[in-house]
Amino acid sequence: MDKGGKKMSEVKYNVFLSCSIDEADKDVVDFFKKMISSFEMDPLVYDYTEIGGLTDKIKEKIKKSDCVVALITRRDKIEGSNQWSGPAWVQHEITLGHAFNKPVAVFVEDGVLIEGLIEREERRVTFKRDDLIGEVDKISSFLFSLRKHLEKTDDSEIALTPYLFRHYMRSKQEICSKDTVIERTEICIESLVDELKTANHRIQLEELTEGLSVKPSEFNFKCLEHPPRTKVGHKILVSTEDIFSWQISFDPPLKKGEKVTYAYKKVLPLYNPYTYEELMQRIEAGTYEYNEPKCEACEWLVIYPTYELHHEFEFPENYEISECHPEVVVGKEKLRADDENKRIREEGMFSAEKIFDKWVLKLHVSKPLTNHIYYTYYLPPSEKELGNVE
Repeated sequence: MDKGGKKMSEVKYNVFLSCSIDEADKDVVDFFKKMISSFEMDPLVYDYTEIGGLTDKIKEKIKKSDCVVALITRRDKIEGSNQWSGPAWVQHEITLGHAFNKPVAVFVEDGVLIEGLIEREERRVTFKRDDLIGEVDKISSFLFSLRKHLEKTDDSEIALTPYLFRHYMRSKQEICSKDTVIERTEICIESLVDELKTANHRIQLEELTEGLSVKPSEFNFKCLEHPPRTKVGHKILVSTEDIFSWQISFDPPLKKGEKVTYAYKKVLPLYNPYTYEELMQRIEAGTYEYNEPKCEACEWLVIYPTYELHHEFEFPENYEISECHPEVVVGKEKLRADDENKRIREEGMFSAEKIFDKWVLKLHVSKPLTNHIYYTYYLPPSEKELGNVE
């Protein structure tokens, strides 16, 4: 997973998307499908040309899904009012979702009459068709909450089955200035299933400090190795100040045992505090992600089985860091993983090295543990220390 921000676990959930099939709504539906996909959730829109009893087929699809998302767009103008009705079948599909004890979330287009089950849904948000880009933050927050709810309530062994193996993840980040950081990452994956269509990456800003951003000014992707007949592509799903999400696609889908190696480069705004004073200001303002003075250099959540994790974080010349250390936590409660921390310490998997006038933090973990988060931390220099150098 990308460093920084709130991360989705690498488990995919299946979403039954109840929506209009009208051609006039296609762009809106496609937009929401991309948004849902960016949260590692696969949206399924029922194919009404599929053979079989309509109601039974829909029941089957909803029953196999992890949740239902209803997208209620304008359909028919209600006579004598400024409101519209939505697709008639959406209410029925919401009912089926409740019947199978599935979490239900509803997006309602502005102007649609809210009544019946839709009115009683707690997970509901409105949107404007003509300003979908302006609504991205609101929609993203809503989907993020849905995703976290699924993770919290998920006790399914099937849902937690990994669908790929990572032979290695090698990432190097460099602070180029107080405003910019560059990340270069190379990953080799192997499919553990017969139909691996996509793999997602995402980063979401975790802090509440104003003016921060995870939106890259530059993003480049390269596929270095792939099966002869497979075309590997990529596309950006969401790119806002708070979220950057992108997807790798495999056409045809990867078969079990097939490997792909790819690399990417991102030029990002530096959202870590650059000085100790700036760090303390964020903590005192209550907008920082920690209550204690420390900065993240690395944050990797390991859900897929992985053979090698290698992360480096390089600082500018004469940028004097201190209190460097790794830390591993496990599970949603982020409990300290004492045995894994001991392994990293005793086997020398972490180092803080200074060569002449540059510091580099290195974390090289063989066979990192699944469901563990690997961090490296540091304390930035004070303004006085930077001033003495300058």
